[in-house]
Amino acid sequence: MGDLELLRRFEPVIKYTQGELFLPAPVEDYLRGAALYVNTKGKRKAQQLAPPGTLDPARLARLGHETESKRTYLQFVERPMSRREYKQWRKGADRPKFKASSRFASVGLLSRLIDTVMRLTLLLRGRVPGGYAAAAHQQIGKQSSFAYYGHVTRDAGYVVLQYWYLYAMNDWRSTFGGVNDHEADWEQVTIFLVDHGEDREPEPAWVAFSSHDEVGDDLRRRWDDPDITFVDGTHPVVYAGAGSHSGAYLPGEYVTSVGVPLPTLIERLRRNLARLLPWGDGGDEVIGIPYIDYRRGDGDSVGPGQDRQWSPTVITDQTPWVRDYRGLWGLDTQDPLGGERAPAGPRYDRDGTVRDSWRQPVAWAGLDKEAPTAHEATAELEALRESVLEESGRVSRELEEARNRLRGARSADRTAGRDARHPSKRVAELTAAVEALRQQATDLGEDLDAVDRALSRPDVIEAAHSHLRHRAMPLEAADIRGVRDRLLRIWAAASASLLMGAAGLLLLLGYRNIVGALLILVVVMVVIEAFLRGRLVHLIANVVVAIVIIIVLMAIVSVILGNFAQGLGVLLLLAAVYMGWQTFKEGART
Repeated sequence: MGDLELLRRFEPVIKYTQGELFLPAPVEDYLRGAALYVNTKGKRKAQQLAPPGTLDPARLARLGHETESKRTYLQFVERPMSRREYKQWRKGADRPKFKASSRFASVGLLSRLIDTVMRLTLLLRGRVPGGYAAAAHQQIGKQSSFAYYGHVTRDAGYVVLQYWYLYAMNDWRSTFGGVNDHEADWEQVTIFLVDHGEDREPEPAWVAFSSHDEVGDDLRRRWDDPDITFVDGTHPVVYAGAGSHSGAYLPGEYVTSVGVPLPTLIERLRRNLARLLPWGDGGDEVIGIPYIDYRRGDGDSVGPGQDRQWSPTVITDQTPWVRDYRGLWGLDTQDPLGGERAPAGPRYDRDGTVRDSWRQPVAWAGLDKEAPTAHEATAELEALRESVLEESGRVSRELEEARNRLRGARSADRTAGRDARHPSKRVAELTAAVEALRQQATDLGEDLDAVDRALSRPDVIEAAHSHLRHRAMPLEAADIRGVRDRLLRIWAAASASLLMGAAGLLLLLGYRNIVGALLILVVVMVVIEAFLRGRLVHLIANVVVAIVIIIVLMAIVSVILGNFAQGLGVLLLLAAVYMGWQTFKEGART
């Protein structure tokens, strides 16, 4: 079966969120509207190598080859919309409409503050200008062709089908409240088939969607995973993120935090403190920027059984525009954090090196350790058993030789009048060598037992999610019908701004005890948050526990410092209160 036929047999269906502005476009259409630039060191303004309307895949490949060592980038939008043009565009009847959720209601106050700070840094970092996404949407126009670029490789017993999609824009930040915008966006879906050679046709085993959060094992799902939906049994459904275009297996809204790394001790202290707060249960796993990736699947869709069908093209390492153009596929904002810079093409990372997902997709998806079939797994276990037996025999021989040398050296020590408590250097070295070889023999024995157990149970089938460290799941639909839920959404959106605004106002007014005032304000905000989340009693209970712990620690310190009577008195008083409480609970039960 040819590569194109294989690609078509398993090509995905991609479902988008209502309000999505960009769908996968043909490379030719994108290049037709783009210009090519080169950044020269020491010069602030980039040099234009090809104006809009002059590029096609062949010319891009030629210019890419000529400028291989230089920093090149494409620019699709020549000029972002003005404020007046943007307002007119927003009123357009053909513009898809989108309804957002409150991402801040799902995360803690600290994450909201960090999000505010990170958005302020956009004023200093390189970023995609406002009105850019609208201009890109207007320029790309109403699409009639929806393209993917298929890359087929064979490795480690798998036939790997990669589907690459080019979007004119990632407008996650400006349209959907996400982390970043960048011009151009390459995303992929990878399907791993079991390669049966010429005996029979390859069979699907695993699938991996490009994602912001997952790496290695978490990227991929087994073909029989209950989370995956199929069209006609062979076409997996991808729920693409609104603006971000990352893939999900289940439709819905996904909350994630872009982590800010902390030292281990501080991170541990933060996690323990977070349990006392209203958002402690199911709140932030890390300190970071909260965002929602909308993967609802309630908008446009492309693929088999849909109104829009794919126009496929097979690409390889020898496709000129894939191989020779290493530059960025959109505006190079030179953002030092990278989030607002355009990506490179399917084959390359931004630094011009070959992507892992292109060069070694089996390793990229963590499949080096997974045999394609049970038959191959058994064969590999039998080969491993032979290897362990061979290694075990070698270690046994070395152990016998080392033990004989040790006994000879010990006899020499005895003849020289040395007792076992004060061995010679030679005896000490040989003793260590014998102990190391015995440990190796023990380890190899355990390896052999594990292999034999596996061979005795060849039909063991793991659960579909057993390889996942983190199974990404959408949020449950938020119930915002109640007054409290509506107030929580408003409060979550405004709380970080209120805190920062209050701090600024206190500084401007020259308030002396600003630290004390801010602490009081934070306490008030935490109480309000606890009430709106229905966790006020939980907060009070945790605060009482924290106060008791502090009193106990102070009493212990008093005892250590010599205030024995005072410290012991406090501890006895607390013990009496605790015993009285337990007695009251026992009485209430009986």
